[in-house]
Amino acid sequence: MWNVFENVWVLLSAAGITLVVVSMLRMDHPEWGYKPLLIPLAIAALAVGLDAGFKSDTEYIHYIIAESKKAAGANNVQGILKFISPDYSDRYHENKAELEVLMKHYLDKADIEKIKTQSHRITELNKTNAKSEMNIVVHLSSDSQYAAAGSLVFVGLQFEFEKIKKKWMINRVELVSVNNDPMSWNSIR
Repeated sequence: MWNVFENVWVLLSAAGITLVVVSMLRMDHPEWGYKPLLIPLAIAALAVGLDAGFKSDTEYIHYIIAESKKAAGANNVQGILKFISPDYSDRYHENKAELEVLMKHYLDKADIEKIKTQSHRITELNKTNAKSEMNIVVHLSSDSQYAAAGSLVFVGLQFEFEKIKKKWMINRVELVSVNNDPMSWNSIR
C-alpha cells in the first residue's frame, strides 16, 4: 500500500483520475453544473495538506540529518545534541557526554564553510528503529587547522536512530571513511 504521508503524488494521481471520471459524468448530466468538480479539488487539497502538515518517519530522519549538518557548519554543538538520544553510545564513545567532548574539540578547530551531502540512504526502517548510510563533503575554510591536508574532506558515516515517545533521535554514529580510506573513531583520536 502506498503511503499518502510519504508521497504527495499518490493522492494527486487519484485527484487526476477523479477529474477525468467526473468530467465524463458531467457530460451525461449537465444539470449537475460544476459541483462534481469539487471532488477532485478536495482530493488535491487533501494531498497538499497531508504533505505539508505531517512529517513521515523518513522525512523526520532526513530533517534530523539536515539540521545536524547546519549546526555542524555553524559550530553549534548544542544544535546537534538536541537530536542525540540520551542512550547514545558507539564503539568509541560510551555516552552522549563523551560524544559532546569530541564534537567540541573537533568543531572548534575545523572552521567549516559548508557541508554537502553526496548521498544519504535509509537502509532499514521499522516502527522504533532505523539505520542509514551517508556520504558527505566537508568544505573547510583556509583558516581551518585541518586545511593543510586539503580544504575538501570526504566523510562516510553510518547512523542508527531510535524512536523515543514519537520522536526520532540519533542513537549511534559510526565513522566509516575519511577521504575514501576506511576509518573509525579510534583512527582520529
